[in-house]
Amino acid sequence: MQDLRVTVASLRSVLADVTSNLRRVQEACDQASREGSRMILLPELMLTGHGGHPSMVENAETVPDGRLCQEMLELSARCDLCICVGMAELSQGIVYNAQIVADRGRYLGLQRKINLSGDEYCHFGTGQQLQVFELEGDEGKPCLRFGVVICYDNLFPELALLHSLRGVDLIVAPHAARTGAWPVPLTAEFRQATMRHRQEEWERIHVARAYDHNVYVLLCNAVGPSTAGLDGVIANHAGTVMGIDPSGEVFLRSEAFDLVDEVVTVDLEASKRRINHGPPRNRRLDLVARLFALERDRRMVSGFTGE
Repeated sequence: MQDLRVTVASLRSVLADVTSNLRRVQEACDQASREGSRMILLPELMLTGHGGHPSMVENAETVPDGRLCQEMLELSARCDLCICVGMAELSQGIVYNAQIVADRGRYLGLQRKINLSGDEYCHFGTGQQLQVFELEGDEGKPCLRFGVVICYDNLFPELALLHSLRGVDLIVAPHAARTGAWPVPLTAEFRQATMRHRQEEWERIHVARAYDHNVYVLLCNAVGPSTAGLDGVIANHAGTVMGIDPSGEVFLRSEAFDLVDEVVTVDLEASKRRINHGPPRNRRLDLVARLFALERDRRMVSGFTGE
């Protein structure tokens, strides 16, 4: 890893309003470029919108030849950025909740959400692989390895373990995490409490991920309601951004006091990653793999469902 400047953006994303979603992404990328960032992280399903409604998949496109992905490739070239952004991806008749990665005009690949939450199973297929992406520095040498863990997938710690085993420096965690119904009127006290709860929940989970695996973790979330004009559908998002370094220290917290877009640029220091980190050095991977296989076999025999 080399020292790297990264922008984390929590933005409003509206179901089926691709035009306004794309405009917000363009504005955030322009800001990241002005601030000298090498990479920008944007929320889950940012381009096509997130909420429990068929509109989530109406604008799904093939990748990388679809219009939205091509827009991201052109934008990444113009802004000299790696863009990590969410969209509904169409592949062989199945729609996936995917995070695409475009780097300086090149398509690097995508990560599909593996563990879907609630009503997402009604609309999306499940991802089957965990991808690792590598960025090049100005001299053509690798400057960062990173993995993507999408929203609900972050509650499954084995994904962070797998990324650690593959030598990532950074885990990015894009969210469109919903918070349920909001009161009317929407008071400042409620908004701030909702945002504070999101930060506290992320900190409980991701301090351990960063510390255990000697990696940076960066998080962002969609902001505000995403289902305006759709009767009977509630999809409210609390926004906020967060960053945790490999020692488990939270170095980035949301500074917003309302449900507004946040675009924040931070520096990741290579020196914060620990050399010869103990747990990865001492892990008995062959035994771990065997224990997982034994547990799988036991559950299959007993019919255990986890409930």
